[in-house]
Amino acid sequence: LVLLPGDFCDVNHCQNGGTCLTGINEAPFFCICPEGYVGIDCNETEKGPCHPNPCHNNGECQLVPNRGDVFTDYICKCPAGYDGVHCQNNKNECSSQPCKNGGSCLDLDGDYTCKCPSPFLGKTCHVRCAVLLGMEGGAISDAQLSASSVYYGFLGLQRWGPELARLNNHGIVNAWTSSNYDKSPWIQANLLRKMRLSGIITQGARRVGQQEFVRAYKVAYSLDGREFTFFKDEKKDVDKVFEGNMDYGTMKTNMFSPPITAQFIRIYPVMCRRACTLRFELIGCEMNG
Repeated sequence: LVLLPGDFCDVNHCQNGGTCLTGINEAPFFCICPEGYVGIDCNETEKGPCHPNPCHNNGECQLVPNRGDVFTDYICKCPAGYDGVHCQNNKNECSSQPCKNGGSCLDLDGDYTCKCPSPFLGKTCHVRCAVLLGMEGGAISDAQLSASSVYYGFLGLQRWGPELARLNNHGIVNAWTSSNYDKSPWIQANLLRKMRLSGIITQGARRVGQQEFVRAYKVAYSLDGREFTFFKDEKKDVDKVFEGNMDYGTMKTNMFSPPITAQFIRIYPVMCRRACTLRFELIGCEMNG
């Protein structure tokens, strides 16, 4: 190859710092292009092996410097959940058993999800959502409790109102009882903010020496206090009927699986002994765990 001062190379036709040569084959001139440029006159940017991207599933193509021990021009840096030379393989993230506390793992495309048993939640079921929210302790105030009806006993002087429906409440009048004429009774707690609810503890009471309690009930929940959704049975996709109490004093705990996200929660008795009389506590945690 000869670099000549005359003819076509008197004016450098090669762009971007290319070197002009003549006397090569029958072409009037030939350009030796600097790294990164190609084309007859070095006017095109060299795309290289990463254009178009050979890596699948949003893998990142990275150029490899020329070395004697490396026999490829690029490597693919794969996102989480994928492997293979070109990130073409979806890894089974469940193989490492990421779900804790008895959670079951479902492998997804490049990810996984854990189905957590209540009261656990979070990406890997690592958060325990099981704080007593304050029916017994008083953190839930009387003003936050309401009901569809109230029973008045002893010539109307005893009011069995919703504010009395606190677990282990004492006294002659120590629970909520619905009116005898209420065909669809309910009691409601307004938590004043959106929270996670993972379970409920129920208890009956005694009235005039007789045991009264809720044998079975449903649970509904809401974010705005207007539209309520009943908690569903996972296997049958129908409103879940929770097993209630068998006597007036023993506490019965039921967990919500999965946990509920709500501000308002209602308990709907569906079967009662003598009267729908209830004391209860809510189990859950703040939204941030």
